[in-house]
Parts: sequence; structure tokens; C-alpha cells
Amino acid sequence: MTLIIAIKCKDGLIFASDGQATSFSSGGPIRQKYKKIYQLEKLLVGASGTIGTIQRCRDCIERYAKTISDGSLNSLISDILPDGRVQNIPVRDKIRQLVFRINKDELERYKVFYGREEGAPLADILVALYDNEENTFRIWHVRPDGGEELLDELGYGCTGIGDIFAHAFLKDYYTSDLDVEKGKLVAYRVIKDAIEVGAFGLGEPIDI
Repeated sequence: MTLIIAIKCKDGLIFASDGQATSFSSGGPIRQKYKKIYQLEKLLVGASGTIGTIQRCRDCIERYAKTISDGSLNSLISDILPDGRVQNIPVRDKIRQLVFRINKDELERYKVFYGREEGAPLADILVALYDNEENTFRIWHVRPDGGEELLDELGYGCTGIGDIFAHAFLKDYYTSDLDVEKGKLVAYRVIKDAIEVGAFGLGEPIDI
């Protein structure tokens, strides 16, 4: 289980997560410490969900991390269509397509094996970056279905178990003039409280 939050500050971005993951063995689920925030070029990437699916999605983002870091989420890349034609599309759309395919494959495989969709090993992704073309900090959320939203207008984003708790806390404590030092304290408090109040499956260490 996971809780990841991103906070837009006036002088930077805060990205934070709990440090406990659940993996699966033949004997059942195992709790272990796990680093959930990845730096890919100038992007910070985190995700809630199942480790294997997250890793596959992370690898897709890493493929295009330099393009986004040097430009923006809307930088154009060449994409080959099934009929062989080449089209130029925003890099964010390519990543969304790949994330959708990975999650769709996992959902279908799980449904065939277990006869249900509930509990499928999906990945819900949060990305923080500085957009050079827009000259602004961005928080980008990509859902398992490939849908997206830019959360920097809101000022923060969350994903994972306990995200409703985190949203409620941030709603009261977030202000647009928050600086990075205060933002770190807010991020720590949100995740620490989520762990202590009882969001199942969360644990220390807290990574900021």
C-alpha cells in the first residue's frame, strides 16, 4: 500500500511518500521497506498500486523523461501508427497510451485468472516537474485508465490508500504562498498522521 503526495510551493515542489510496500510470495503478502519516489532526469515520479506494474509504467516514463525535462509535457514526438504512418503527438499522450495498455493488460490477465476485476494489480501515477516551456511547476496525475489531470492549479496531488485523508488535511493547510521549508513540514505531517491514524498498509520511513 502507498501514500504519495506532491505539493506546489512558491519556490519549488515537494514530493513525499511513506516507505512501506506489499509484495507477494507463494505463502502470502509480505511487508517490506521500499523507495517509492524515482528521479528520472528532472522529473520526480511516484505511483500507488502493485510494484511490478509500477515498475513497467516507470520504465515507460523514463524513456521520455529527457524529452519532458528539456521541453515540456506537450513536446512533440514521432509516433508510428499500426498502418506504418508517422504522426507527431505530445509526449504526454504517448505516455498515457502506454500506461493505459499496461494497466489494461494486467486487468484482463487478472480477470481471466481470478474471474473478477476487483484487486487487479494496477498503477496510478503522480509526476512532479518544472515545465520549461510554460515556466511553471507542474503536478501531473495519470490514472490507470490513461486519463490525466494537471493538479498544479489546485496546488497539490495525492495518490494511494489514505489519499482522501491527505486531501482533507491539505485542503485546510495548503496556501499558494507556502515555501519549500514549510512545505516539507506539511508533507511530513500529512503522511505521519495517515500512518498513525490507521490507513492500512502504510509505514515508515517517510521519504521527502
